[in-house]
Amino acid sequence: MDVIASVKEYAVYGNQPNTEERKPMAHFRKSVSASSTFAAVFFFLIASLVSAQAEQIDVRAASFAQTGQLATFGLYNNAIITDQLNLKRINADYVFMGANPKDPFELVSGSCFGGALVQNSKIQGGGVCSLKDKNGAPFAISFEVSTIEGGKYSGTWAILGGSEKWASAKGSGTWSRFQLPNMHLSVTDLKGEVTF
Repeated sequence: MDVIASVKEYAVYGNQPNTEERKPMAHFRKSVSASSTFAAVFFFLIASLVSAQAEQIDVRAASFAQTGQLATFGLYNNAIITDQLNLKRINADYVFMGANPKDPFELVSGSCFGGALVQNSKIQGGGVCSLKDKNGAPFAISFEVSTIEGGKYSGTWAILGGSEKWASAKGSGTWSRFQLPNMHLSVTDLKGEVTF
């Protein structure tokens, strides 16, 4: 009987016919499994935290809008239809600069164009910007115009896509633009964050 029992235990447990010998091995397997699971979860959390770190954007640009002669707009970016209906043509070149040289938008340059409707003191509209970073990598953003107060316009922006590091970039934020009295110069602030 003892021989048969030993053979049965060998078939089930390998070279461990003794029950007392099997317990430490089972405990060891559970410990290794738990340690592996903990290590995997810990690595995933650290990787998520590292990849989720967003780079902050806080830049400013003085822009110059030189528009060509148009039949309705004339030499300005503004067409007054009535005293309560105003059309804005958005057309400007930018070079952004910030206090932090590591800002992703530091020395980003390019052109933005679009349009907006001002009706009964409310504004709606938007457009797109074709930009290049300081290394020459091209990317594009979209913008929406949501508020107007005096000579200040503001709204939101979001990255549409690009090449090189901008191909996988995700980012958005807010912008504000203050029109200077000469109608061609403005100062624009851009804030937000981007992840690569």
